[in-house]
Amino acid sequence: MNREKIGFLLNSNMKFGIDEFEKLPAYLKEMNFSNIAVIIDQAIMESGYIKNVFSECNKAFKKFEVLIYELKGEPTYDYLDECAEKMRKYKDLDVIVGIGGGSVIDMAKGIAALMTNKGSGIEYRGFPKGINKPLPIVAIPTTAGTGSETTYNAVFTDLKAQKKLGINTTINFPALSILDPQLIATCPKDVIASSGMDAVTHALESFVSKKATLISRMFSIEAARLLFPNLEKVLDYPEDLAVKGNLQLGAYLAGIALINSSSGPAGALSYLLGTRYKVPHGSAGAIFLPHIHKFNFDKGYYDYSILCDAINPDEQNRKDKKEKAGYIIDKIFFLNKKLGIKERLSSYGVRREDLERFEQEVVTTLKVAFEFNPVEITKYDIKRILTELF
Repeated sequence: MNREKIGFLLNSNMKFGIDEFEKLPAYLKEMNFSNIAVIIDQAIMESGYIKNVFSECNKAFKKFEVLIYELKGEPTYDYLDECAEKMRKYKDLDVIVGIGGGSVIDMAKGIAALMTNKGSGIEYRGFPKGINKPLPIVAIPTTAGTGSETTYNAVFTDLKAQKKLGINTTINFPALSILDPQLIATCPKDVIASSGMDAVTHALESFVSKKATLISRMFSIEAARLLFPNLEKVLDYPEDLAVKGNLQLGAYLAGIALINSSSGPAGALSYLLGTRYKVPHGSAGAIFLPHIHKFNFDKGYYDYSILCDAINPDEQNRKDKKEKAGYIIDKIFFLNKKLGIKERLSSYGVRREDLERFEQEVVTTLKVAFEFNPVEITKYDIKRILTELF
């Protein structure tokens, strides 16, 4: 008998497939929604595919309001308040539909919470208790990476404190998620790269975390199996919807793994680049990812070998666990290079004198994420890694 104590959380109603987005009016009707509000990324608003579905929604529903997400970058509490104020003008809304990347879906979750709770977004930062149940949301990702369509977390930046805190409550899972590969068919290369490596970071760090369980690792492994080979192909075959669909499913599964395990050092360090230097979250994590895991490998952590068997069955004939683990570390470095992720912190505007502040953040606000790493990382190790990356 396995005596490991396991807790597992999953609350997901997901539809996947080409043309699934066309069924949005039917799905909304099945769920008895009639007064609909949408928040959608400005970058995709002109898509003919989306316009056609919106036209059908306008015919099908008594109320169908559309709000454009105009912020360049990740959401802030200030922008959440601005969007929520606009949404509150629409009376008797049943549901909020978020169409876009993780930032837009997080915004939909934040708006849904503020539609049923008074005050500003920052009043509910962190993990608020005792709040009213938010409006239902429908999450429709147009990138493949964050996994926001399967989690209850919604990340928001406090501009004054220069910290990402979010509004995180388990009563804010999406009521429905629609994954349609056609919606990411024209996704820009830099977005594909950043979001894809965000999903890889989730899959890897949830797998090695001290909080990982037998069940959460099943999702991490399957996510890695889908993500690694398809990220290697995606820039060479940009019109291949099977590749895009595999990335969507990989990101979705990695999101499930993450909420049932934890993030790790690379995910935590990404916040420092995101809040201060406006580096996209996925790219920011990808910079640190191979170096953190190379550190683990050098310290004798070889469980990555399980992932090697998943993403490349041909490598199963290797008998050396260390060699298999090294294969995964090499693959992360390769993917960063293939996808054009710049590896030097100085490339993003980080100055040498900033490194000391990074080190201080790690031993204070980011300490917990480092404690979940399977190998102890001291402040001296952090300093060395950051210096090498600079």
